[in-house]
Amino acid sequence: MIYVVFRVAKNYSCNLSPLITINYLTATILGFLLFNSEGGEVWSNSTQWLPFGVLLGIFFIVMFYLIGNSSQKAGITVTTLANKLSLVFPVLFSLLYFNEEITILKTAGLLTAFVAVFLTVYKKEFKKTNLLFIILPIVIFIGSGITDSVIKFVQAVKINSQEVSIFTTFVFLIAFIIGLIISLSQNKIQKFIHYPTLVLGILLGVVNFGSLYFIINALNKSKLNSSMVFAINNMSIVALCALLGLFIFHEKLNKINIIGILLAILSLYLLI
Repeated sequence: MIYVVFRVAKNYSCNLSPLITINYLTATILGFLLFNSEGGEVWSNSTQWLPFGVLLGIFFIVMFYLIGNSSQKAGITVTTLANKLSLVFPVLFSLLYFNEEITILKTAGLLTAFVAVFLTVYKKEFKKTNLLFIILPIVIFIGSGITDSVIKFVQAVKINSQEVSIFTTFVFLIAFIIGLIISLSQNKIQKFIHYPTLVLGILLGVVNFGSLYFIINALNKSKLNSSMVFAINNMSIVALCALLGLFIFHEKLNKINIIGILLAILSLYLLI
């Protein structure tokens, strides 16, 4: 849904800075509304995860700006590819740092997943990308991978299941504060009063909050190894985005894309 909202926002000429700031304000408010009666107690362990919350908040908004700019300059194909291939970081981090079991089927599933990501987002114009803009996708590849790895580390070492809501909200609060500062420095506050930006920013905030909240809960409660959670999550996103692009935005899938979707399904089977 994040990709869909960004795609629709472009059609309504929404300015990137207000859209992202409204998104993080919405995510922060949603987090506070979801707090339970034990909200005070969960802060007792906050010194363990506060620095990581600040770090992730910075990473989150920086990555949103990079993805938005890269989509315009380097192209959506290259940007999506760089973002989704970043799953190699949290997967390898989980396998190595937490000594998760590496089976033949899991190895085959991961390799198939990497190939599926490339094939699913492949377009002919990929070859025509200006090399001057290659730095943006490279930074997105590394940044997204580090972000997901930090999320995994915090989930496993720094927070418990009762602290997911407060941690998620804190991350988005930091991102909102940074976004507001950026908007003020760019004198773009007046662009907040733009109906499509308000509506799409709120929608983006809801799905953005859900993406972090549910990935942490999936790591906590799915009983799957974290390497599988990240791989399955990214494969599902790639396959679903391809289908949404086909049926909602009428984007054509070439034979290579179809093969990629089939490989993504196969990788899910191998990983599960």
